[in-house]
Amino acid sequence: MGYGDELMLSGLVKKAYDHLGRPVALGRYGKNYLEKECLWGEVFDNNPKIDRNPGIGARWIHEVKGNRPYIDYYSTQLRTDGKVSYKTYHPEPGEIFFTEEELEKYPEYEGYIYIEPNVKGSFGGNKDWGFEKWQKVVESCPFKFVQGRGRRLGGVAQVETKTFRDACALLRRCSFFVGTDGGLHHAAAALGKRAVVVWGGLVGPRSLGYDFHINLRGEGVQDCGSSRPCEHCRAAMDKVSIETVLRGVEEMYNAESIKAP
Repeated sequence: MGYGDELMLSGLVKKAYDHLGRPVALGRYGKNYLEKECLWGEVFDNNPKIDRNPGIGARWIHEVKGNRPYIDYYSTQLRTDGKVSYKTYHPEPGEIFFTEEELEKYPEYEGYIYIEPNVKGSFGGNKDWGFEKWQKVVESCPFKFVQGRGRRLGGVAQVETKTFRDACALLRRCSFFVGTDGGLHHAAAALGKRAVVVWGGLVGPRSLGYDFHINLRGEGVQDCGSSRPCEHCRAAMDKVSIETVLRGVEEMYNAESIKAP
């Protein structure tokens, strides 16, 4: 399970906790739900709404690998191309509970814009807008940007974030997030941060986006669902121009500046 899925699951935990008024346990479907079989990940660290030692009468949220709420499994099974069909889904913003040490990190980046030009390779590069395009965005903006570990953009401050939580602690200091869909755009939502998110043809904001983010996607682009290199997905990314992203960043910057004291 990726960080994005963990964060969306933490949103379901929050919703269940608010409804029940008590912590809930996380487990995988089909297990006996002994403590050693509880689901865990670094996103859930320090979360007081999760029961780490469930006993008789515990209330469970089951993380089911084959039952993601944003995937249309019936349609996916009918396909013969090995691709995934997505459905309309509105993820509940998750929660991240930091330690005191994490809360003290990175004060020097207060008010920066967190930009992420790098993407993981598990989706065939179909979420990659293009490093050179991100570079042009940075060069065209008079704003201060910071990024975590990975290939570095010129003119951007960089922090060698060692863990995802470390990246989230950095993001907490920033005004907003700019990048493609993934763990960090879900982290931005969990932290109550706005974001400018570029979407391609793999999956769109109707399935994994947040209404308070600026979601940029080419006109008429439909979900492809391919995890292999795909011309449709490449063309979909190319439909989002540098100028469009610049307008989104400038709009977000101006909106956040108005909010600032």
